[in-house]
Amino acid sequence: MSEGPKPIPVPLDQVPEVAEFLTALQLGVLREDMVTAFFGRNDTWAGVTDAGVPVFVKRTIGEAEQVRRRVDRTRAMGMALDAHPVINAPRFLGGDDASGLLAFTLLQDADSGADLAGEDAFTWDLAHAAGIQVGTLHTLSAPRPIEADTSEPPLPPRDRLVALPLEVYTAASGAELEAWAILHSDPVITKAIGDLCDRESHGPHVLVHGDLRLDQFLHHDGTLYLTDWEEARLADAARDVGAFAGEWLYRGVLGMAGPEDGMSEREVIANGARRFEALRPYVEAFWTGYLEARPAARDDHELAARATAFAGWHLIDRIIVAAHQRGRLSALERAVAGVGRTALLRPAELTTTLGLGEER
Repeated sequence: MSEGPKPIPVPLDQVPEVAEFLTALQLGVLREDMVTAFFGRNDTWAGVTDAGVPVFVKRTIGEAEQVRRRVDRTRAMGMALDAHPVINAPRFLGGDDASGLLAFTLLQDADSGADLAGEDAFTWDLAHAAGIQVGTLHTLSAPRPIEADTSEPPLPPRDRLVALPLEVYTAASGAELEAWAILHSDPVITKAIGDLCDRESHGPHVLVHGDLRLDQFLHHDGTLYLTDWEEARLADAARDVGAFAGEWLYRGVLGMAGPEDGMSEREVIANGARRFEALRPYVEAFWTGYLEARPAARDDHELAARATAFAGWHLIDRIIVAAHQRGRLSALERAVAGVGRTALLRPAELTTTLGLGEER
């Protein structure tokens, strides 16, 4: 993999609670000069402790109740998936509700699925393995803490589809406000998103990952791992399936759509569609593995359409996230939002195009 800029961890002397946390778990402590970090919304620390234990530590963020729920979900899934025969997850070593700290066995020199995809090194076999693991997840009984958790998934954020809270508005970048304006000026798409959430709340629920992205997969020593269980919950299976498909659709339309200068939105979408033709086999491989692991999904005749709609939301969400700390949305990003709109409004027509048609 190519080497890019590396994130700098928060100095350990500024967060003494990390050493206290690891010591309480009898894992040893990390050395300042040998600790690294990973990109993401959370503070992270990774390295080998003075007791010789490779650890990855992260601190979840949010309000106290949100943090407690995330720690509880992660703990429950860590216990449920420990040494699971199909779903590979880094071993959960401990969590602390008060500080929001979580510890896992560090998979040293692992490549994320996002990095592999960026290098055209995410293979059909890896996509198939991802489908098997997600399909297997959707057949499991929810651990008791997750079964008892009645909180709604944080995305799509229904309370922000009409207007942003003042504190969110004042902290948003210009590009983020442009992204939200696309939604706020389009009552048809906001209704489609709301309807998708309504169908989920009244439809069949399974144990889902809840925040499935390519960077949640790690490839280490020939094995594919699935990580980050903070949003695991009982929800629509289409949420995970659509997120995986949406990752590839996003890459197809945005990542390789071609130069923007002088291109119309129609041309941008056409170029992205051609690129997605080359990426669709990864969605098809995932879908094949998913149905192998969860044959009962074939009886849910609307699953593929709901997943396509969730893929459409995924594109819009990615645009909002990418807009952080930027002044303007690009024309290409606006085109991506347009593709997401189409998937949300006409999902049944696009399932085969997306790679979620009949199993091959």
